[in-house]
Amino acid sequence: MLNLTPYKDLFRDRQLRRIVLSSILPRLPAGINGLAITMMVQTLYGSFGAGGTVAAAYLVALGIASPLIGRLVDQNGPRLVMWPCAFMHTLATVALVVAAMYRLSPQWLMLFSFAAGLSFPPVSMTVRAMWRKSKLPDHTKQLGFALEGVIMETVFICGPLIISLFVLLKAPFAALLFSAVATLVGAALFSRSGALERWGDVETAPRHWLGPLRFSGVRRALVLSTLLGGTFGLQEMGMMAVSKAAGNEAAVGFLFAAYSLSSGVMGLLYGTRQFAWPLNRQMAIGFLWIALFSAFLSLNTALLPFGALCFLCGLATGPLITMSSLQLGKLTPAQYSTEAFTWSMTLFMMALGAAFAVGGWMVESYGTASPMIGAAIASALASAMCFRVPEIYVAAEASAGE
Repeated sequence: MLNLTPYKDLFRDRQLRRIVLSSILPRLPAGINGLAITMMVQTLYGSFGAGGTVAAAYLVALGIASPLIGRLVDQNGPRLVMWPCAFMHTLATVALVVAAMYRLSPQWLMLFSFAAGLSFPPVSMTVRAMWRKSKLPDHTKQLGFALEGVIMETVFICGPLIISLFVLLKAPFAALLFSAVATLVGAALFSRSGALERWGDVETAPRHWLGPLRFSGVRRALVLSTLLGGTFGLQEMGMMAVSKAAGNEAAVGFLFAAYSLSSGVMGLLYGTRQFAWPLNRQMAIGFLWIALFSAFLSLNTALLPFGALCFLCGLATGPLITMSSLQLGKLTPAQYSTEAFTWSMTLFMMALGAAFAVGGWMVESYGTASPMIGAAIASALASAMCFRVPEIYVAAEASAGE
């Protein structure tokens, strides 16, 4: 049974409550920008190819800049970069919309899109590093990371819904303007929440030029983040393919909702529980669960049973996201915390985007079931890879206070 009392206890700390709630708005653009850029350019220029290219420029820039911004935060604190990034990202996003409305050449769109990707404010990484660096006991950090997983899932669900609303209003470009406002206003609220102070002091320990990547345990944990992103991307393409094959493309929202509902509930539930097994073994079971149900999903194309299987498959997803953050946080020395979490999200997003492209090709080449088969293979590989990651234990509540 889901017991929310631990979360109520956590939110008795008013500053923590402000930090968590104020972090939601500036994170919404993560679920909006890539798809919104594609749809805006496709609508205004009549080319999916141009839309994909401009969106790719954004994602490539995000992948290049995010780890560097994370390192800058670790070395100087988040205050130095939060506002400049938020301002530049907003400016670049608005410039992208204006350039598209005036039908400037796609090269200009790519330039502004690239600039927007270079300057995305590091809100998620700041919050995750805050949990990692805090003096809170392990069971409380687990609650925090569980909330992080639920928030990020909510962002990736709400993003497409917001875009759909503006598409219905015949104004797909307005989704990006909404994103720009969310970034600027959200960053202002987040900066005033106490998050930048709660992040802690800059660690003075010696640093290596590779940052967290010098540690083999961190590198292996990041491989799991990459495989997780690839699995999700292939599953989403599989859901879209099944909906289209059934002649009801709108049903994809139902499938996403079924998957995300079970994931969110189980993520919250996992945050309140501690287990004796090390995290890598727990993650191996979670990935194996997803592999098994992805295989089942590949055998079914009827919408109702497919939706039920999506619900069952999602049961392992929320806990996996929490475990991944806990594992990476414990494997990473404090002076590399923000950069490590930035690498995790960057690799996850890049794998997600690559899986969209590969999944689309698989549907066209091998049929509707193929993305789910790919997801099953990726998740099975991740399950095996878990045993190559060092064993990490989460201290139980009773022992945390000793």
